[in-house]
Amino acid sequence: MRRPAQLRIAALLGASSAVAFALLLALLVHWALGRAGRLGYSDFNLAGLVEGVVFVLTYSGALIYVRSALRLPSPTLLSFGLSVPPTTGRSAAKVPVVDAAQVPSSMLENRIVIVQEGGVPIGITGLHHDRITSWEELVKVEEDMVVTDLRRVLAHEQLAVIVAGSEVRGIVTQEMYLAGLWGSVR
Repeated sequence: MRRPAQLRIAALLGASSAVAFALLLALLVHWALGRAGRLGYSDFNLAGLVEGVVFVLTYSGALIYVRSALRLPSPTLLSFGLSVPPTTGRSAAKVPVVDAAQVPSSMLENRIVIVQEGGVPIGITGLHHDRITSWEELVKVEEDMVVTDLRRVLAHEQLAVIVAGSEVRGIVTQEMYLAGLWGSVR
């Protein structure tokens, strides 16, 4: 799990290296063609078009490689890190935290409820019809992590509990993630 600052640095370095690699290959093609390329400076010629095509293809391929190698969202990579996804804390849906005795009444109003006993969370209801899912079985994520990094977690789990230290901030479910709810966070 990465924080937004880590994602920004990775995107800046990745996009910059893709540009540098594409420029280097275009320069090598320019030298190989006898420095004859004039793509748009005074007129067009075949050598200039070849240099331009090499740059575009190399830059596109490098961006695809960097995106997959660093697991970066496309908008973050293409903006050189200026645009990052929201944090899990901002995208978490609020969930009521109730004592074990109040679970039946609160389940009528809410689909998912965090159950606590003596002020300490012990589990969550609503995932399974017949039982409370133990607190130890749940995936817990800090609130300052990037929400797009939940993809691998939510591929195997129904939800992730968002916490700040020992305080529960909310949950992010598979449905919320797949529906793109995290992208419209205010």
